[in-house]
Amino acid sequence: MNKQPSDELGVATAGCAIGIGSALFTCFLLYLNGSLVLAVISALQVSGDTWFEDERVAQCALFLVPVVLVVIEWMMIDYVRTRFVRRVR
Repeated sequence: MNKQPSDELGVATAGCAIGIGSALFTCFLLYLNGSLVLAVISALQVSGDTWFEDERVAQCALFLVPVVLVVIEWMMIDYVRTRFVRRVR
């Protein structure tokens, strides 16, 4: 069976669409996670917790925790996807 050039173009287009969709979804997750971490930091500062009064600690948490959460979320998505989606062979 010979592959047609249009088949290869369709596969490449689908791969690009999946990559762009994945990047957009990751950006959305980073936005949500950053908002959540910022809200938690603000709530802790208002409650009188002195841990986040140092700007360096707050910035480290604000930049590090959302990325760690995205990695955990993608691991959870992959786990759920492999449990409920069967592979076609």
